[in-house]
Amino acid sequence: MSHTEQEPKGATMTSSVVNTINTIIGSGMLVLPYAFKTDSIFLGTIILFFAAAANSIGLIIQGMTTKFVHRGTATFFTICTLTYPRLSTLFDIAIFMQCFGVAISYIVLTGDLMPLVFSISDWSETQNRLFYILISTVITVPLCFLHKLDSLRYTSVVSLIAIAYLAILIYAQFGYSLSQNFQNIPPENIGPVFYFTPEGIKPVFKTLGVIVLAYTCPNQYSIVTELQNPTIHRINRIVYLSMGVITAIFFSVSFFGYMTFGNALGGNIILMYGDNIYISLGRLLLVLMVLLSFPLMLYPARSSFNNIYFAFKDYLWHKWHQFNSRETAPLLQNNTASGNSDNTENCEVFAEDKLGEKAVPFPEFRFRWITVVLLVLSYLIAISLDSFELILSVVGATGGVLISYVLPGCYGYKLLCTEDPHLLKMLDKHGGEDKFSKLFKSTILRKCCIGLIIWGLFSMTICLYSSLFE
Repeated sequence: MSHTEQEPKGATMTSSVVNTINTIIGSGMLVLPYAFKTDSIFLGTIILFFAAAANSIGLIIQGMTTKFVHRGTATFFTICTLTYPRLSTLFDIAIFMQCFGVAISYIVLTGDLMPLVFSISDWSETQNRLFYILISTVITVPLCFLHKLDSLRYTSVVSLIAIAYLAILIYAQFGYSLSQNFQNIPPENIGPVFYFTPEGIKPVFKTLGVIVLAYTCPNQYSIVTELQNPTIHRINRIVYLSMGVITAIFFSVSFFGYMTFGNALGGNIILMYGDNIYISLGRLLLVLMVLLSFPLMLYPARSSFNNIYFAFKDYLWHKWHQFNSRETAPLLQNNTASGNSDNTENCEVFAEDKLGEKAVPFPEFRFRWITVVLLVLSYLIAISLDSFELILSVVGATGGVLISYVLPGCYGYKLLCTEDPHLLKMLDKHGGEDKFSKLFKSTILRKCCIGLIIWGLFSMTICLYSSLFE
């Protein structure tokens, strides 16, 4: 093996699992107990585990699609260009809106929570909020200029510590309240517990989006790209380990949080507890967690923005080139009219081959100015908004569902059990030993892809309906 063919170094399994968990688990974890309130424990558990299984299949399919392109080039854009080239830019716009919207919500949440932890008495509520939003740049800005997700593995560990503390805090509060026969909780914060009776169809539909979107992982392609020896087996192990830990945390937090307050539970469980040093520390760690998660959301948003920029730049270049060609060589039109469809097809295949061999260009200068633009925009929007729930829920219902279900389902349906000679050639060229995996010939997995598409479109409709028509 030559020097250029040596296996490049990359992220370890541990750091990949940590980054996956940290990307998925965010502040939405603290809203999941409310889903048990509206759904009941039984139905909430079923939806929670079903969403985990569906997202796991989506992540596995994303990992498999990386075997159809050159290592390190797999993104939603490149895979979409290989499978559905005319929709690639549209999907990237949706992904950008989702990730950028979530990133902004993290800044808004910081401005809302920090004054509860430590309020500067001489300042107004608006001044306190503005101060903490601006001071958060000390943490977020340096991290956003890191080029690789694996560079964030240590900040991800800090975020996981914060997640663990918040989960333990919820467990401990339930245990203490149980030992006190719940006499330590104000009567207005105690309600009945329903094991099998949901509040109604509309409330269930409303919290369905909370559970579905809680599992969204927009960084799967980046995680696989940076992984050492990214075989199908290792990629699937990351999915199993990550989703196992995440589902255990989601279920336990939902169950014990709901059992503590019953149907008197509000939206964010961390706001239900009284003020003491442990709760204040929990809120501080929550702020730290979302600030450290901000770069993880900006990372795919920046990649999608670059893909959109590249697509429009490439489109304008081709339009200019075609215009000049018509001006300089009008006599060629008659000679090529009969073979126009073949030429178009060849151009599309060439484009697919090119993207299969080479990632979308992302030079250092463009990386920096896109990062600066996105940072400035995110902070300006966060400062100007008092609440971002409606916009976040709408972009989450579209971009989040596309990322988790619709796109992986469409990719898998196109690539699995394929008889397309071009796609088979790409798998044979880039798949390595994994090209012999039975998963690529699995009719069951291909049917699961159809199920993902249907479930995704259903979830998108429900989430949008519950967000826009409360």
